[in-house]
Amino acid sequence: MVRKISEEIKTDPSDVHQNFKELSVKLLCCRYWILEEWECDDFKAPFWRIYYNSLGGSTIKFKDRTIPLNNENIIIIPPNTSFSSQLRRNFNHEDESILGRKFIKTDDLDTLKSKGKVDHFFIHFSLGYPLDFSSNRIHEIKLNEVMNLLVKEIKNACITDSITSMKECLRVKHLIAVCLLNLPDDIWESGNIDQRILKSIKFIEGNFRRKITNEQLADSANMAINSFARLFKMSTKITTQQYILKLRVEAACHLMHHSNKSLDEVSYECGFSDRHHFSKIFKKIMKVNPSDYKRQLKIV
Repeated sequence: MVRKISEEIKTDPSDVHQNFKELSVKLLCCRYWILEEWECDDFKAPFWRIYYNSLGGSTIKFKDRTIPLNNENIIIIPPNTSFSSQLRRNFNHEDESILGRKFIKTDDLDTLKSKGKVDHFFIHFSLGYPLDFSSNRIHEIKLNEVMNLLVKEIKNACITDSITSMKECLRVKHLIAVCLLNLPDDIWESGNIDQRILKSIKFIEGNFRRKITNEQLADSANMAINSFARLFKMSTKITTQQYILKLRVEAACHLMHHSNKSLDEVSYECGFSDRHHFSKIFKKIMKVNPSDYKRQLKIV
């Protein structure tokens, strides 16, 4: 007699429900630069950053802490964390400057060091809600053997322009995962998230390029507009419209990093009403005009 096993048992033999946390790592950019100047004040953005320099000499300042970038530590900075950066020269917080270029095969660390320059490896990424709303602080993680190997391989991929291949994307996400696993547990504590807010956030993330009103979101959550707006801000610490603008600016940064589109095209594709509105919102969030931000990317 032939015995058949049910499809449910084949799929999962346990009847204990497991509710896993959703995690979606969105890579925005991964680059390996040489920096000659890196003087910036109120340096913040709506995405995560990972920094690693082989050569010492540059620092970042967060509140009353001055944190050196060197070959011993990886620095992780959550979204919307304000800090300043400095590379050797005096910085009066008014004369900001970023000067450098892409690290290429013929570059040598000893030569860079003798000229007062540093190498600068960085990754920008987002994790979505609620992980992009981690508390504002800067994390220093001791570089271990796994991280060191991943950084070496990823830097080489940046130098050879193979960083966007599937294999290298997985490697970058591996490094991000290893770094995040070394962060303190309390930064992931978000309490019980109201399912109505989660549903509205998923809708916003899929439709942020078009007009979305609080009335639409409140209706879908079956709530009064004012009650929904209060619950959303209580859950995310920002308003629905601020969250929409955050996603639009993040998308604009992604396009400027990975395409040759004009600022007018970027503005249109990211859902802004016009170039003027785009520039105003971008500067408010990124603390720099989109034209200056795009110009800085040319140093690579």
